[in-house]
Order: sequence, then structure tokens, then C-alpha cells
Amino acid sequence: MNYKSTVKLLFLVAALLASTISQARTASVNGIHLYYEDVGWGKPLIMLHGGFGDSDMWDPHTALLRFHYRVIKIDSRGHGRSTDIYKDDEAEGGRITYQLMARDVLALMDKLRIDNAHFVGWSDGAVIAADIAATQPHRVDQLMLFGAAFGGNVYNPGFQSLLNSENLFKDFIDLTYRAAYEAKNPKPRWTKFRDGMYKLWTTPCYLVSMNPDNCLEPLGGINSATLVVVGEDEIVSFAHTLDVVNAIPDASLQVVPLAGHFFPETQPLRATAIITNFLD
Repeated sequence: MNYKSTVKLLFLVAALLASTISQARTASVNGIHLYYEDVGWGKPLIMLHGGFGDSDMWDPHTALLRFHYRVIKIDSRGHGRSTDIYKDDEAEGGRITYQLMARDVLALMDKLRIDNAHFVGWSDGAVIAADIAATQPHRVDQLMLFGAAFGGNVYNPGFQSLLNSENLFKDFIDLTYRAAYEAKNPKPRWTKFRDGMYKLWTTPCYLVSMNPDNCLEPLGGINSATLVVVGEDEIVSFAHTLDVVNAIPDASLQVVPLAGHFFPETQPLRATAIITNFLD
């Protein structure tokens, strides 16, 4: 190999390595600072985490997916390292909603000049991804929903009992998430954040539906190839999951044995294999 060929090869290797290094940034969107990481190359793949968590849950998956996709991981409004706007009067817009978080993602896509992307969402992230796919179908190529629930009364009895007991639920959430939240968030206001999320989770319909008797009606607007994934030990009732699959045109369902709601976090390699198989 001659000198010029060696230099070209070194530049190519350097470029490949640079493209796999996560670029952590913050974007100003809709009055907040939205944290995201941008890594890899190829078709954009936007990954959205669950409630009270942050995008770090996708780190193991990104380590593999970045060689095939441009992975963009986002800390949803108020979560992780992203800020929120808290106001005493909810009528002024201080209450967090799935639609508001969806608008944040769309605004970030616009800033990054991404017209269309694959979406993978888990739990709350699945709701946000589905909302975008239903209301802005041209922005979504393929759609994966892990552990998706679209209402405050669609869970299995154990979790439903916890959610229905406000004090018990908040004590549980305090113990589980508060320390990590206060360590990462640049403007932590835990009580406001936790209480807003509790109101969000207990809302009868997570999507804005023209038919109050059918919270899943908006899902009929999705035209992306869609895979719904649940663990066999989900906290979401299986009847609701079937309703979700039936509401999305031509959606497919995959039930994962020996897995629960936190399947993407507890079994990241297995989850990544499912993501890769579907997107490919």
C-alpha cells in the first residue's frame, strides 16, 4: 500500500470512528432546553424512553445500532437532562402532555433537518412516537412500540392498584426515580415533575381523540409499518395490547417470552435483535 492509499485509509477510519462518537447536545425548542445525543450514520432512528427515565436506557442498544443507523436519543421534556416550564396555573400551559412532548420531538427534527425517521419508543416513548405517527404520518418511516399503553385504566390489576393509590404511587416513585432525576436534571423540581407525570398517567385517554369513547381512534391515522412488542408478563393488559394492534392498520404483534414491561432495559441485546430484524 502506497503513502496516499495509507493516508486515505487512515482518514476513512478516523471518519468512521468520529461518526460513532456520541454527540451530546441541547436544543432550544418550545421554550425548553431539550437534551439529545446524535450518533452513527445512515437512516435516522429516533429512540424515545419511558416515563421518569431518560435516554441513557438506550445506551446498550445504540452501541450496536449506530453502525447501521443515525441514532438520535432524546430526553423527553422535564426528564433526564431536559428542562420544562412549570407554572402554578395549569391553564397557562404548565402541565406536561404527550402531545407537548411529541411537538418537542418534531421541533428537534426540524432543527436537525430530518424530514423522516424510524421511531422506536418504549412505554411513554411509545405513546409519543405513536402520536407523531398518527398526526404527522409523513415524518415516520417504520414504527416500533414497546409496552405501549394509551390510557390510565388499561393496566393489569397489580399496577392499576398502585396507580389508583396516589400517595402510595408517589412514595414508590420517590424511592425509585428521585435520586437519579435530581442528579441529572439541570433545573430539578421533583415534586412538580412527579405530580405532573402522575396526572398524565391517570388521564383516561393519552391521545387526543375526537371520540371520547374510543381513545385509540387516532391510531387509525398511522400508515407506517408498525410492530407492537410486549413481554408476556406486561403491566399493560393483553386485551388493551390487542386493541392497539387492531387500531393500527396492518400492525404486527410480537409477544416476548420470559419478559416484562421493562424488557428493553433488562434484556437490551434481545431487544436490539428485535429492533434490527424489524427495521431491516
